[in-house]
Formats: sequence, structure tokens, C-alpha cells
Amino acid sequence: MNLQIKERLEDTLQKYTISQNRAAKDIGYASAALSNYRNNKYDGNVDALEEAIVKWIGRMEQAYARKKVPIVETVQLKKINSAIALAHTEGDIALIVDDAGGGKTTAAKYYADQNPRTTVYIDVVKGMNSKILTIRIAEALGMDTIRVNQQTLIRNISATLADRNMVVILDEADYLKADALEFSRRLVHDLGKSGLVLIGLPRLTGSIQNLRNDHRQLESRIGVYLPLAGLTKADAKKIAQSVWAEVDDEVVDAMYRISKTDVRQFVKIIERAQNTMAVNKLDAIDLDVVETAAMLVIRRNWR
Repeated sequence: MNLQIKERLEDTLQKYTISQNRAAKDIGYASAALSNYRNNKYDGNVDALEEAIVKWIGRMEQAYARKKVPIVETVQLKKINSAIALAHTEGDIALIVDDAGGGKTTAAKYYADQNPRTTVYIDVVKGMNSKILTIRIAEALGMDTIRVNQQTLIRNISATLADRNMVVILDEADYLKADALEFSRRLVHDLGKSGLVLIGLPRLTGSIQNLRNDHRQLESRIGVYLPLAGLTKADAKKIAQSVWAEVDDEVVDAMYRISKTDVRQFVKIIERAQNTMAVNKLDAIDLDVVETAAMLVIRRNWR
């Protein structure tokens, strides 16, 4: 048994407040095996176990060396939150569209977290119809949906929404089936007298305005329209400075150039850069680190 490895194991468990059960699972051994090792009673292949322990310690050190990228109140986030708040306050319908990776979901969840008692946030999945949407909203409102018919759920939802002055956010609403998209307007806005926020890709606007889809009732009720154009360079700098306070403009420009206004990709480059820095024991980020990090992130070519 290698006493240095054993000491490193104990230090890692204590330093990062990791339980034996969790560590054993991550290492790939039973908790009893790790317990026996820690108590000098393990009678299996010690070399193999210690090799797994060393690799796990390395992964933990890398993971904890990386600073989590916080939610930054960028101009983009403020615009989205203002649009949601307007729909919420006035019981209006808001349509917010941007390309993938623009930060729409982060902003919507941020608003929901800030207003948990009066916000219903629904992450739409592809092919969601009006029945499934009704059930999801009812569940979010804490209603029993087992053996409750559709019409009863509609009455209960609309009454609850109207009573609480709420807002319903449908994220990735472009995945809604046509009947569900129109139904959301009827259920939330018309019957529930509440704000409705539809968030999606630019194609959502086209779907609503396409006369063949017959969404004229919905289109005529949209009072807030917010088309966005992705991450700005100023916001990119704010995000980078939330991780590295003294980051050089040259580094920010390089990450921004690679991410092409995609917030999600910009954050991924930051995370990969932190991993690279941890592996190489670097204290400051530079252009070489950015380029190495960028090699691990697929580069977008559609912006």
C-alpha cells in the first residue's frame, strides 16, 4: 500500500467534503472496498485500486480548480427579463426569439428564480400537444392530474392563473405543435388573464405569421416582441471578468471571435480554458490557453 496515495485520498475527501460512498462510486469501486483500503484491510488488487484513486484525485482537483461561471446581468439578460416583466405586469403576450446559444433559457430561468411564486416555467419538448401542455402547467401549479379530465384541468388552471396574477413562460415554444401554440394563448392569456411568454428560435416568428398555420388570433395579441442578435462584445467582457477580474481585452476578443456571439459557446470556452489552466497549473489565462480550449469546442459556422 502506498501511504502517500492513502494520505492524498484522505486529504481530498476532507478538503472537498466528499463522502466515502460518493468517492467510491466515482472511483468505480464498492464503498466497502474503499473503506477496507482506508483501514488497511483491502485484500484485492491494491495497485489497480490505487491507480483508480490517483486518477480520481486528479479529476477532483481539476473540477474544483475551475470557477463556476455565474449568471451575469448582461444587457441581453436585462432585455429579456424586462420583456418578461412587462408581459407579467400587464397580462400581455411576449414573443422573444434568438438563435441557439443566445442566452434565452438562462435569462428565463433567472426570472423564474427571482419570481418563484408567480412564474410557471415550462421547458417545451418536441411534439408537445395541447393535452400534454395542460398537464405540465397543472403540475407546475401543484395540481393533481391523475384521473382528472382535460376540461376540469383547464378550468382549474385558468382560475388559478387569474387569481394569482402569474406569468407562464414556454421556453423553446417553436417545438409546440400548432394546436398547442394556439391553445397556450387561449388557456393562459384569454381564460387565465395572465402573462404568456413564448421563447424560441427565429422560426417561431415565421410560424406565427404564416397564414397557413392560422395563428392570427395569437399574432394579434402579441404586445411585446423582442428579436435578439446574440452576445455583444461588452457582455462577453462582463462574463469573462466574472471569472478572471483582470482578463485582457485581447483574450476576450479572441474568445468572442471564436464563439461568434453564441453565449453558450463563449461559456464553454471559458470552462475548457479553466480545465487547461488546471492541468498545466497556470494562474493566468492567455491566448495560447484560449486556442487550446477552442480546439475542444466545436466551432459554429452558421452565424
